[in-house]
Amino acid sequence: MMSPQDMCSYNKKTADIVPRVAVRGGGGGAGLSLGLAADIRPTRPGVDDGSVPSSPLSDCGEMAVGNCKQYETLDGDTREIISDFLRNFCGLSRSCGGHGAVVQTMKRVVDDLVVKHGIAYKGMLNKLGMEDRGDDMYVIRAVAKELFSDGITNWGRVASLVAFGAVVSKHQHDMGRGHCVSLVGEELSSYLLSDERDWLLKNKAWDGFVEFFRVPDPESTMRNALMAFVTVAGLGASIAFLAR
Repeated sequence: MMSPQDMCSYNKKTADIVPRVAVRGGGGGAGLSLGLAADIRPTRPGVDDGSVPSSPLSDCGEMAVGNCKQYETLDGDTREIISDFLRNFCGLSRSCGGHGAVVQTMKRVVDDLVVKHGIAYKGMLNKLGMEDRGDDMYVIRAVAKELFSDGITNWGRVASLVAFGAVVSKHQHDMGRGHCVSLVGEELSSYLLSDERDWLLKNKAWDGFVEFFRVPDPESTMRNALMAFVTVAGLGASIAFLAR
């Protein structure tokens, strides 16, 4: 992962590239499509998906010092929040750390997701063959790239990804591999800080997460996010192959 200093020289063109995952087969590579329905695309940014309208990226040279400070803060906050939440979710700690409001909000949202859609998450675990993966948690990043591969980011999808990470962490912990909780946290944090970093900054970072979920279960966005995740869950076997 790039350091905060390296991020200052981040090429503007790179931000426009949507990562694609391909399944290599007999005669070459074929794109792995999620088959997402058009109606899950937010039509009113800032209203339907809880995000602010996108704004053009500025050249890093214009505000390098400010960017570096933002990146450093986001990096530290994200790693602490994800780590504290996963430990709390798995019963390893009752503390919410220094980001109590975010961790408590995250736990409320994820608990609700897991209760309502536990079958989809557990089905994903089975298809990914988590029993045989040992300490290899790279599959978290593979799932994340598929979930966001259509270029759409919103808080609902972020919550769905974190919920999947929580389910994986709990599963590993219950199987006697509690040390994998931190590995899952590292994969989640690394993905968010590399692929979704600019979106997070534009949407008030984790304060934006708390604001968006202040009203329990924003039904429309969460339903759309779960539709996207269920599609990814249906590709569990293919993702498992890609993550080997």
